[in-house]
Amino acid sequence: MDRWSNGQVVLTGDAAWCATPIAGIGTTLAIVGAYVLAGELSRSTDLAVALRRYDEIMRPYVEKGQNVPKLAPKMLQPLTMFGVALQRAVLRVVDKPGIKQLATKLFVSGDDDFEIPPYEDVRS
Repeated sequence: MDRWSNGQVVLTGDAAWCATPIAGIGTTLAIVGAYVLAGELSRSTDLAVALRRYDEIMRPYVEKGQNVPKLAPKMLQPLTMFGVALQRAVLRVVDKPGIKQLATKLFVSGDDDFEIPPYEDVRS
C-alpha cells in the first residue's frame, strides 16, 4: 500500500503490510507497528504529522520483512513428487553442522539495523 492511513483510519499489522508467513516476521511487525503508532500519536498533537512519522519509521522495516526471494514459496511448498523429494534432500544437507550456520547467515535476514524509537511515558 502507498500509505497506511486515510483521515482517522489507520492500518497496522497484517491489515497494512501482511508479510508472507515464510518471512517469519509478521508478529514482530505487528507488535512493533502498534508500538510505533502509539508512540507517534503520543508524541504529536497533529494527527497528520504522527501518521506520516509512523509510515516513515515503519516502511523500511516492513519492506525488509517482506523481502523474501521469489523462489522461496516454490521451494517451501512444492507441488510435485519431484519437488517434495528435492526439498527433503536439500533440507537433509542444510541440517548438517556448519552448513546450517552458513545457510542461516545467507538466508535469514537480521533486523539489527532497525532501532525502535524510544518514547517517553505518557501520563493522563
